[in-house]
Amino acid sequence: MKKILFIISLSFALASCKKWVDINDNPNSANSSVPTAEQRLPPLIAQFCDAYESTGTRAAYLSQQLASVYVSGGSNYNLTAWVSNSTNIQWPWQCWYVNTAVNVAPLITAAEKVQAYHYIGAAKIMKAWGFGTLADVYGMLPYDQFDDPTTITPKFDQASYVQEKVLALLDEAIADLQKTQGPTAPPLAKGDILNNGSTDKWIRLAYGLKARWLNHTSALPGFNAQAVLDAASKGAQSKDQSAVMQYVDEGPTVTSSAKEALQYTNTATTARITKLYMDYLTNNYTGAPTGINNMEDPRVDLLIPSMADRNGVLHRTQGVDMTSGITNTGPLSYTYSTTNNTFSNKDSIYVILRKTPYAPTTTDRIQSTGTWYTKRGAKGLLFTNAELRFIEAEILIKQAKNTEALTAYKAGIRAHMELLDIPAGTIDAFLNSSSVVQLPALLTLSNIMIQKYIALSYSPENWADLRRLNYCTDAAGNYNETTGVYKGFKRPAHVNTLYYPAQTDWPRRFAVPSYEINYNSTQVLNADPTASSPTYISQPVWWNKK
Repeated sequence: MKKILFIISLSFALASCKKWVDINDNPNSANSSVPTAEQRLPPLIAQFCDAYESTGTRAAYLSQQLASVYVSGGSNYNLTAWVSNSTNIQWPWQCWYVNTAVNVAPLITAAEKVQAYHYIGAAKIMKAWGFGTLADVYGMLPYDQFDDPTTITPKFDQASYVQEKVLALLDEAIADLQKTQGPTAPPLAKGDILNNGSTDKWIRLAYGLKARWLNHTSALPGFNAQAVLDAASKGAQSKDQSAVMQYVDEGPTVTSSAKEALQYTNTATTARITKLYMDYLTNNYTGAPTGINNMEDPRVDLLIPSMADRNGVLHRTQGVDMTSGITNTGPLSYTYSTTNNTFSNKDSIYVILRKTPYAPTTTDRIQSTGTWYTKRGAKGLLFTNAELRFIEAEILIKQAKNTEALTAYKAGIRAHMELLDIPAGTIDAFLNSSSVVQLPALLTLSNIMIQKYIALSYSPENWADLRRLNYCTDAAGNYNETTGVYKGFKRPAHVNTLYYPAQTDWPRRFAVPSYEINYNSTQVLNADPTASSPTYISQPVWWNKK
């Protein structure tokens, strides 16, 4: 019987070899056609999160939320000196193009086969989100030709063009997410590890991204403030409607970074909190709200690490003063001796961001309490209702609608605290204290943006805001405590003058990654002949040009 079956099978194969090959994709062996839409979406989201949050980590160094221990030539240390070079900013590029973007079209193709329109909508949002984010930090990148298999050296498109494309993609995605799926289409929840299958949350995310990118053009002629407000009104209005990634770490002894929270992985043991970040959290800046009913911000101990002394008493880290000169040779990394219960050097006052030890016993000395964003099993606040409230507050105060702006400003603070799971009573007490602006006439753009700076910790959007509002400078680009928005944000003592020769030079874009420099330099220089200049990274992106 087996021989007969073999002969029949062989004759069939000889008669129709092509058809035989076509129907024998092994469902257990990945290739370009086997995985279904619900199998493709989880890794797409995960890889996007890596590219996005890794962009945010690098932006946090440039934005002076993070400092780094001194390592001559070290990648993160260079970023604190505002030097983004072809190597220290290449991972977001590689993670996006190699691990993420090229998988969008195959997901859409797989979804089209079964009319899984909700997967198509989600995929288009991921594509728009990734390209829109990277366009804003790199200033130019391959878009039209990035996945053309016949093009080895794709041309670079300007970020202004990319924004037009991604805004259109978001509109397409919204339409797809509103469609009724085909009868055999998998439910979105089956593959959605970000929004758990909620088309409403995906649609709100799309509108939120529209509000973000439209707001980037706030300094340009023809800026449409109402369009931003309209989009924001359709975005996330609550904590539960925000796009929050819950990372899943494997436990205290995990050695693989595959599932770790990205800021835990990215900040490692070399990142430190800056004095500026601490000053903003503690209302220690020019024009900060104050009065007889001051209250410490309940987020302080969630966002700033502490260390125990020999008696077990916790002490908050000192913030690295980026203007003091310590950054020319430090702070230095340190080690802890369990035998002597001592640290190797005095720079242990600058506490690491990772909780150490991870699971202390009653006799362990806590070397760091860690922070909310940098713990294992953390959440990634990718796009939240807090951001939209601050966008609204910014627009309203510029329109001299201070009463409405004050409401949005307080709503933004509340939203971020709710995302951090601070008790409602504590939030109410803080919002009613004199540490928060209470009178519309006293509210300033600086108050709003500094609170947004806190709420968007480790987000690439923080750097977009800093650049868009020109740091703490006057119209000429000089530091000005009186007119500047981000009070106290100064050039670091170790700023590299080769890249920033003038006092009016500030970081405006990432350098071109080494992959493009090494293998696609002609297209890079065609797009911008100054891309090989050290001062290229201080050149404004399109929405930042005067």
